[in-house]
Amino acid sequence: MARPRAHEPDDLLKGVERAVAVLNLFTAERPSVDLAAAAAALHAPRSTAYRVLRSLEAGRLLVYDEPRRAYRLSLALARLGQVALAGVDLRAVARPHLRRLMEATGESSFLLVVEGDAAIVIDTVETDEPLKLTRPVGTPWPLHAGATNKVLLAHLPADAQARHLRGPLPRITARTVTDPRRLAAELRRIRRRGYAYSVGELTPGVLGVAVPVHGGGRLLGAIAVAGPTSRVGPRDVPHLVAQLRAAAAGIVHDLEGTATHTKSRRWTA
Repeated sequence: MARPRAHEPDDLLKGVERAVAVLNLFTAERPSVDLAAAAAALHAPRSTAYRVLRSLEAGRLLVYDEPRRAYRLSLALARLGQVALAGVDLRAVARPHLRRLMEATGESSFLLVVEGDAAIVIDTVETDEPLKLTRPVGTPWPLHAGATNKVLLAHLPADAQARHLRGPLPRITARTVTDPRRLAAELRRIRRRGYAYSVGELTPGVLGVAVPVHGGGRLLGAIAVAGPTSRVGPRDVPHLVAQLRAAAAGIVHDLEGTATHTKSRRWTA
């Protein structure tokens, strides 16, 4: 057997990195990638990009779409994605971020997910303040009322959202929005600006702010902070939104295991 060349491990690593770079080109906005796009992203000749694409196709990770003369992701990757999601403990990953969120804002923080037609509290870190909002883990809440619940509803698929808007939409407090058209308009605003803000929709005298948590191209849940209006008001919303967005980004970073040291690497043929 011939002795391996000293640089072969580096060549193998470079090939793996190129394959990963090509797979990362695919997004919801760009479901297919052609040879030219792959070569440009790799900063490599088309012959090199072609070998990478063909290797991924041989590994059943890509499928060649003849009419479009481009590659798309295979269903094998969808299966692997489901396996990855099944192995993720969102609560465990989010816990330290919820704690830091509570410490940064001084208010209780919450993590909720959608289950059926309700939003379920799966974790909470309570403030040490004597006056605070308490939401026991496992508590279901209607999706049409409250900041966290509405931010989840706003980011559901259109068919699920439409089904929920058909009602019933029970009134929880005097501030609960129960008109489907008004609620639909509010959901569009929430989706456009990326956060939800409510006062007294679920509990009188409580202000809540929430943002969605997305991972793997899907809605995973939402995080929120909430406190009494005697302590937090509309002037605090920008600060709370900034803290929530930072926490959501941190959760996604930890879920995806982002390797920042390889982000900007370039290759030559």
